[in-house]
Amino acid sequence: MLIARSRLQGNAVVITLPPKDGKKPEPNKEYLVEYSKDGTILLIPKITDPFAAATIGEFYEEDKWSDMQPEGRELS
Repeated sequence: MLIARSRLQGNAVVITLPPKDGKKPEPNKEYLVEYSKDGTILLIPKITDPFAAATIGEFYEEDKWSDMQPEGRELS
């Protein structure tokens, strides 16, 4: 198990992530940060918006179920 220590740097808390098996986080990369109630901190690599360069209607999918009528328990 790897251990990381937090430290105060100005008004920010800094946690240095140690390498494991030669793998380490990429420098100067942005992450989304999620704090959980149980103390878990989740770092999610930020990606560019895949829909930013899309044309209008490019990801439209025709509704193939529009002619089906609800029946049975799905009515309640």
